[in-house]
Amino acid sequence: MSFIRAILFSIFVFLPLLVINAFQTLSILWRPFSLKWFRRYNNFWAHHYWSYVGFMAQTFGGVSVNFIGDRLPYHENALVLANHQSTVDIVVQLIIGREYRRLGDMKFFVKDVLKWVPGPGWGMAFLECIFMKRNWAEDRARVVAQLRKFQKDRVPVWVNIYPEGTRIKPSKLAAAQDYAQKSGLPLPRHVLIPRVRGFLATLEGLEGHLQAVYDLTIAYPETAPTLWDLLSGKGTPVTVEITRYPIEALPADAEGRSAWLMKLYQDKDQRLQQLMAQLRSAPGFAKQRA
Repeated sequence: MSFIRAILFSIFVFLPLLVINAFQTLSILWRPFSLKWFRRYNNFWAHHYWSYVGFMAQTFGGVSVNFIGDRLPYHENALVLANHQSTVDIVVQLIIGREYRRLGDMKFFVKDVLKWVPGPGWGMAFLECIFMKRNWAEDRARVVAQLRKFQKDRVPVWVNIYPEGTRIKPSKLAAAQDYAQKSGLPLPRHVLIPRVRGFLATLEGLEGHLQAVYDLTIAYPETAPTLWDLLSGKGTPVTVEITRYPIEALPADAEGRSAWLMKLYQDKDQRLQQLMAQLRSAPGFAKQRA
C-alpha cells in the first residue's frame, strides 16, 4: 500500500511540473526584450507550484512543521543558511518560503547536471538558480557574476545555501569528526564542518543587496525522513528554529566571516541536540511511533 501511495504522490507532484515547464518555455520569447517580465512570469509559476508541493507534503506526506525563533520581515533580501540532512529539508524550506510569500524569490545552489533534467532541473534554470560544476576554480567566478546581476538589477532574492556542502551521512560525519579532532575543533554530532567558500562568495556577489542572513536549524526527532518516506506518507514532525542576523552584524572581512560561520555551526550542533530531544519527548511522537 505504501508503494502505491508513493507512486500516486509522485505522479500528482511531478506531472504538473512538466506542464508548468511547457508554460515556462514560452518566456524565452520575451526574455531578450524584458528580463524583468521573464523573471516575474517564472516567479509566478514557482510560487504556485512550490506552494502546491508544500501543501502536498503537509497534507499527504505526513510532514508537520513548527517554526520557532525570530519572525522574519516580508520584504528583504536574505542569504538563507540551513543544515542539510535529507532531500526533505528542501520541502521544509519551501514551506517556510510560502509562509513569508517568498517562494518565487528563492534561489538554490544546484549541481550543474540537473539543469538538463525535465521538471525540477528546467524549472530551476528558468528561475536562474546557481548551477555548480563542483570545480571551485571555475564555479567561483560564475557564482559571483550571476549574483552581481541580481544585485545590479535589484532582484528580490532569498538565496539558499547548505554550507556543509552535502547531506550528512555516517561516513561524512566520521570524516568531519576526524578533521575536527586533528584541528582542535569541537567534535560535531549532528552537522558537518561548514565550507566557507560558497558562503563568502555569496556575500561578495550580493554585497550591498542583502539586508540579512537567516539561519535555519532544521530538527527531526531521530533520523531525517527520506524522500521515499515523504512520498509514502511517513513524514515526521519538524522543528525549524529561525534566527535572523542583520547583515551589519557580520564581520566585514573574509577571515572574520569564516570564523563567524564556523561558530554558527558549532552552536547549531548543540542546539540540534536539544531540539531533537524535545521532539522525541513530545507525547504525540511516542504515540506516532507506537
